[in-house]
Amino acid sequence: MAEDKFKQLELLISQTANRLQSLQAELSAARQKIRTQENIIERLRENETELKTLREWKKNTVTVLKKLETRIEKEISKTTENQL
Repeated sequence: MAEDKFKQLELLISQTANRLQSLQAELSAARQKIRTQENIIERLRENETELKTLREWKKNTVTVLKKLETRIEKEISKTTENQL
């Protein structure tokens, strides 16, 4: 009877050790996934900053081009009037 209980105890210990190893592997994989996600988040934040900069540059460029277009149109109008 004691021998059966000893074997059951050994089996439980073995199962617990296997489960612990399995959980440690899952924990390690989860930590790696978290690191990967953190890296992705960091890149997205960098891209967001770059996107904001590019949007501001585009806005400024459009403004400058509109001003230039207006000047050119004025010069064309002046030239056209002078030719008449």
